[in-house]
Amino acid sequence: MKVSIVIPLYNVALYIKDCLESIGGQSFSNGIECVIVDDCGSDNSVEVVQSFIDGYKGNVVFSLIHHNRNRGAAAARNTGIEHA
Repeated sequence: MKVSIVIPLYNVALYIKDCLESIGGQSFSNGIECVIVDDCGSDNSVEVVQSFIDGYKGNVVFSLIHHNRNRGAAAARNTGIEHA
């Protein structure tokens, strides 16, 4: 991959679809990956992300990683970097 985007996911159900659509709609189409790290929020962010990924038909490679408990934004970013 040439570009890796890491998104910590915690209680952002109202905004995450717009974010993912923006990433998915980029004109740069050679080597973008988006690593989304679920940090165990209490809303339906994970379901919104999974629904988006399931229906996405573009060039960006999306992946969803799950923490087993809330560890904070910094830990979520570090997990994303490890998986990038």
